[in-house]
Amino acid sequence: MPYTLKPLGCNPTRIKGMSERLIVSHYENNYGGAVNRLNAITAHLAELDFATAPGFMVNGLKREELIASNSMILHELFFASLGEESTPDGDLREALIRDFGSVERWQAEFSAMGKAQGGGSGWVLLTWSPRDRRLINQWAMDHTTTLAGAQPAVIG
Repeated sequence: MPYTLKPLGCNPTRIKGMSERLIVSHYENNYGGAVNRLNAITAHLAELDFATAPGFMVNGLKREELIASNSMILHELFFASLGEESTPDGDLREALIRDFGSVERWQAEFSAMGKAQGGGSGWVLLTWSPRDRRLINQWAMDHTTTLAGAQPAVIG
């Protein structure tokens, strides 16, 4: 099942604080590279005989599949979330106030977490914790924690 690049989900000339060149380069190189890597890894996995493959090969390919998948998924969310500056409203605003005390406090934490990465690779994600029934700002590095958007069904 080959993956394809989704169209850039924002107008790169209208993003405040980031240049068009930066956004387009990130879209083509980081996101495009992740999609290409995922397609190559998927092809290798489709041909792999799991019954005889050495553990290091299975482990390495599955780890790289997770990294490429998350890079693809999170870049798609990132580009789709870029746009005109706005303030959360409705249910999201109410949830941010409930879980962070105020929208401003959430924004301050979210922004500080991003700046704390110091230009390195990684993500800050506003996520819903079904266990705690609340929103949290989550730090994510190396695309390997868990598949973005997925929930564990079986733990081994």
